[in-house]
Amino acid sequence: MQFTSKLKNILLAIFAVVVLYLIMALALQTIGLDNAQMLINKTGIWAPAVFILLCALSLILAPLSGSSLFVIGGTLFGKHNAFLFSYIASIIGCSINFWISRKFGRRVAIRFIGKDNLNELDKFINKFKSSRNIISMIVIMPLSQDIVSYAIGLTKIKYTHFLIALILSSTIVIAGYVYIGSSLLELFVKK
Repeated sequence: MQFTSKLKNILLAIFAVVVLYLIMALALQTIGLDNAQMLINKTGIWAPAVFILLCALSLILAPLSGSSLFVIGGTLFGKHNAFLFSYIASIIGCSINFWISRKFGRRVAIRFIGKDNLNELDKFINKFKSSRNIISMIVIMPLSQDIVSYAIGLTKIKYTHFLIALILSSTIVIAGYVYIGSSLLELFVKK
């Protein structure tokens, strides 16, 4: 029965991603990709600053997902700029998550990510809790950097070890969303 529930959740997540892509593609087609990019360029430093802030907030409010913002960022800002902006936002947002958990504890972390998510992560975290192995954190981070950041903040793992793992895993995660995700989105949007 648990397998069926997990499969159902996976299929629901895939459906949600497809719907989100279609909504983003429709919005960009309606506005026009060139018009959207021109508007972004006219705002100067404000568009990147707001983008970084929104991405960081989407990571802090863990049920939200920054991944869709990373994808749209690649389309609007260009892949290289969006990668840089998303990377900065990921480091900021996930570091804040770590420190929220570290300072305020489990009760507050549960409010941000939910009890079920935290209980699932406890199983993974307990496997490397004592070793504080950076490689183990790099492996687990791509599951959901925002939620994992809260969970690791509840351990005795040093922030510097967490940050090294975050820097390395963010490179892979964000590159996938920005370069692959935005390329797929651009296929749906006519210039």
